[in-house]
Amino acid sequence: MIAANYRKHPEAMALQLVLAFGHALVWALPRPTTRTLRAIRSARAAAFKLAGRIAYPVAKVKPQYARDADRRARKLVDLVKRACLRLQFEEPKPLKGFAAHLARCDENFNRYTFNITA
Repeated sequence: MIAANYRKHPEAMALQLVLAFGHALVWALPRPTTRTLRAIRSARAAAFKLAGRIAYPVAKVKPQYARDADRRARKLVDLVKRACLRLQFEEPKPLKGFAAHLARCDENFNRYTFNITA
């Protein structure tokens, strides 16, 4: 993949031949902290500017009809949310007395399986 890119763009390889591959690229940090690194960064930026290698991205503007459609979609979502009913479920009440006894018996009875044959 890299070799194919260098075959297509040999100037990219020529620009990278001057780099020191032996150690980390400390000069490529976003904000150099020493005077030497700042000088290296400014010289590199000037070289790239002369070579025409700097291409600033152009922000894409969203069309007005798409912005209007998004606004209408958000309004529809709000209307649907407000129109939905909120169901209030009551917690089951704990059983007492004989009803609790029947529930326990039912649980115990359901543990077993019965096979009735005639």
